Amino acid sequence: MKRALAAIAASTLLLAACGGESTDDAGSADSAATSDAAGQVLKVPGDFPTIQAAVDKAGSGDLVLISPGVYKEGVVVETPDIVIRGLDRNKVIIDGEFTRDNGIKVFSNGVAVENLTVRNNTGNGVFFTGEYNDDTSKNKILTGYRASYVTAYNNGLYGIYAFNATKGQFDHDYGSGHPDSAFYIGQCNPCDAVITDSVGEMNMLGYSGTNSTGVTLVNNTFSHNRAGIVPNSLHSEKLAPNSGTVIVGNTVTDNNAADAPNNSGIAIAFGNGIVLGGVSNNVAERNLVTGHTNAGIVITDMPDSKNPETDKNETFKPENNKVRSNKLSGNTMDLAYLTVNYSSNLFGNCFEDNEITTEFPEGLQAKSGCGAPDADLGDLTPILSKLTPPPPDVDWKTVAAPDDQENMPNAAKAAAVPAKSVPMKVDVDAIKTPTA
Repeated sequence: MKRALAAIAASTLLLAACGGESTDDAGSADSAATSDAAGQVLKVPGDFPTIQAAVDKAGSGDLVLISPGVYKEGVVVETPDIVIRGLDRNKVIIDGEFTRDNGIKVFSNGVAVENLTVRNNTGNGVFFTGEYNDDTSKNKILTGYRASYVTAYNNGLYGIYAFNATKGQFDHDYGSGHPDSAFYIGQCNPCDAVITDSVGEMNMLGYSGTNSTGVTLVNNTFSHNRAGIVPNSLHSEKLAPNSGTVIVGNTVTDNNAADAPNNSGIAIAFGNGIVLGGVSNNVAERNLVTGHTNAGIVITDMPDSKNPETDKNETFKPENNKVRSNKLSGNTMDLAYLTVNYSSNLFGNCFEDNEITTEFPEGLQAKSGCGAPDADLGDLTPILSKLTPPPPDVDWKTVAAPDDQENMPNAAKAAAVPAKSVPMKVDVDAIKTPTA
């Protein structure tokens, strides 16, 4: 499957390749050959002194090509179908200096951000967003977005973030040092989004998706966060519940990091690999999940949030989720099921064919096969006293910068491909469980 994904990625100029100072990709935009680009090439700083100036001048199909340097600006994109690309992922840096809210904020359809680093923003690294109003006739759903070979670190909320958006893709990305999550896709139905071949580490959460319907996570690594993969349903956003998240072929390890930032609102997730929190019709299958102080994979109704209609904190019932054929080891509880505000009925959730040695409650997998009648699991409250509490908070601004990451291939010459034909097609059935 990795070969198949690589072939797909190659067709859209998204294959991974090593970069370095000795390659053409590390040169300046002035010297870069860009004859393959379909539209204009707007070079920074050769033609324009700032990224924002080039973006403001760009038209649909154009490529904003950025030479190595530290750019102390926040970029706002309001032109559709443009590509913003760095010549060197590790040396083209948009730095928020802990004063600006977003590194790149995209309001327009079809925008792709490639091969650069965003850091030190008080909000988000890269933010793709539509607009949501109580008057639904005024809603704007952003359609088409992509972040490829992007490094996001030490931003005050999310690394790479899509909200009220559909048809998107994050691939070959990296995120660390966030007090929420490295990657987030929220408030969308349908989301029609894929996250693949990406890494999240040293965050509160590797991935989080609130009230998102139709997100696929495949072939990613989430390691050394406070918690790994946490799709959830909350009243704090529209379009609840989260539904139809597909989590297949990911490596989820050692998400108990005391030196990663905390977030009091979701601190309860600490020490867990995959948390299905108040979600419906999610699938977690063929993942490798190891080394967690609480649970490898848990289905629960937590966390809670204030329902504006009742003004009370409430949770969503988890329903019809499938946890199948995962390989789990070294977790205090490989599998766990906990409903705090509902009865201990399974509500259509099932656990089947997982490789485990520990579970809560005892006999969970034997009682909860997919297609079997719902069973009452009895008193689940003893698990609460067994949970490892989260360690003290860590200032997200102080998390160590990551190592250099892989460059996009042929960044100087590759054609500009706006985010029109996304997300990539994924043959989920062909994906195999990762090996240790």
